[in-house]
Amino acid sequence: MTQERKPTLLEYTELWLSVLMRRLPVGLVSAIGGYFGARVGRQAIVGARLWTKRLHANIERFSGVSDPVVRQQRITEYTRRIGQIYAEFTVLQRIVREGRLEVVGAEHLQGLSKPAIIVSGHLANWELVGHVMTLLEGGTSALYAPPDNPIRHRLAIKARGNWGKDCELIPSSPQAMRKIARAVERGRNLLMYVDEERSGYIWSPSLGRRIPYAGNRWLSARLAVRYKADIVPVHVEPIGVARYRLIIEPKLVPRGGDDESKARSLADQMDCHLDAWVRAHPEHWYWLPFLDVDKSLHA
Repeated sequence: MTQERKPTLLEYTELWLSVLMRRLPVGLVSAIGGYFGARVGRQAIVGARLWTKRLHANIERFSGVSDPVVRQQRITEYTRRIGQIYAEFTVLQRIVREGRLEVVGAEHLQGLSKPAIIVSGHLANWELVGHVMTLLEGGTSALYAPPDNPIRHRLAIKARGNWGKDCELIPSSPQAMRKIARAVERGRNLLMYVDEERSGYIWSPSLGRRIPYAGNRWLSARLAVRYKADIVPVHVEPIGVARYRLIIEPKLVPRGGDDESKARSLADQMDCHLDAWVRAHPEHWYWLPFLDVDKSLHA
C-alpha cells in the first residue's frame, strides 16, 4: 500500500472502539473481540464462504476431524481467536505489563551475535513476538505487511512501535528488501515472519508441499550467512484468556561448506520449526483458511 486511503465511516467506528477498549480490563477486551469474531465465523459458514470451505478441508487434514458439525465449531473458534487478536492490539503492551505473557527460553538470547534475526510465524497472538526485541541489545527493524484497512494500520503501527526504544518498522514494498539488508548491515536486530502470504501463496511452512527457497525464510537465511547473524526461532502459544506463552528456542546452526549450502540449511531448519508449530496447533495458525495444499510452486 503506497498511499493510505481515507478511512470509511465503519472503519472510523473501529478507531472509536479502540479508544474505549484501551480503558477496559484486558480480559474483557479479548472477550469482546472474540464475540464479534465468532459472529463473523457463524455468518461465513451460513454463507458458505470460500475460506470456510478451505478451513473445513484443512481442519480435517491436519486435525483429523471428519465430522462436519465439529469442524463448524472449530471454524467458529478459529474466527473467535482472530477477533480476540484484533481486539488485543489495543492492549498489547498491557498484556506484558500485567504479567499475562510467560517467557520461556530467555537464556537462548544470551551470547548471540549482533545483529540477531528473530524468526516467527502467525500463531496465537503473534504480535507478542515483538516483546523479544525488548530483551535484545541494540536497535530493531521489523518487516510487516500494511493492512488495507487504514485504521487497523494505524493501530498496528502504534502497538508495534512500542517494542523497544529504537524500533524501525519497514512496510513491505519493492524497496523493503534493500532497507532490511541495510539495517542488518548496520548491526540492527531483525524480526521476520517467515510464513508470509503473497500472490495467493503461503511461502512456508511446507506442510507436505514442495516449497521454493524464496520469500522471507530465504531472505532471512541469506542475510544470516552474509552478515554472520544468529537466527533464533520464536513462537507464541495461548494458555488462557488473553494469556500467552512466548517460547524462545536455541539459535539455528548452519551446516555445509559454502554460503549457498549454509543458507539452504538455515532455510530448511526454519521450515522444520514452523511446520512443527503449525502441526501441533493448526487452528491457532492465522493462514489456515488461506492454505491450498494442492497449490505448489517448484524450487
